[in-house]
Amino acid sequence: MLSEGRSWIAAVLILSGAAIVIGATTVLLFPHLIPGFLDLLDKFFREILGDVEDQTNFELARGLVRQNLKASLLDLFLGVMVGIVPAVSIGLNFFTLGFLGGAFFLPADVSGASGSFSLFLLAILPHGIFELPALILSASFGLRLGIGWLLPSASGHRRGVFKHNLAGAVVIVPVVAVLVVIAGFVEAYVTGSLVR
Repeated sequence: MLSEGRSWIAAVLILSGAAIVIGATTVLLFPHLIPGFLDLLDKFFREILGDVEDQTNFELARGLVRQNLKASLLDLFLGVMVGIVPAVSIGLNFFTLGFLGGAFFLPADVSGASGSFSLFLLAILPHGIFELPALILSASFGLRLGIGWLLPSASGHRRGVFKHNLAGAVVIVPVVAVLVVIAGFVEAYVTGSLVR
């Protein structure tokens, strides 16, 4: 199944890279947006996860797994709407990574960043090596589900292509779920202790 999704994975990686560049460029050109963007992220995550300072690592991991699994499944199966949901999800997630990472290349008095780009990577990589592939796989197979049957190559057998791509989306769910569970627990138990 993964080999059949290679071109879709490549497309999502290109979209991801473009979103990172756009995010980093945005923060470098418009650093005054940083406080508002950080406030927006804080409100968003507090709404989803609650007050993480009052949670045990297990409660945080459970909340992260629940949220990321829900988002991955939405990317995967709402891709049926011509791939809009996974494309927007990838764009927003990787724009955010680019924006936050790019802020560390500004002077601290401009960005308000307390730390370094290395600290940013330390906050992202431990769980990101699991979470980002889950996001990329979900979006890739979601795009394939929503767009694959519309391609000229599917002409004459669109229903069969759609069913095949739907089966592929279902098969990828356990892989995504395992990656999301690992990412949630690594983020709660490892990432937090590394960046404190």
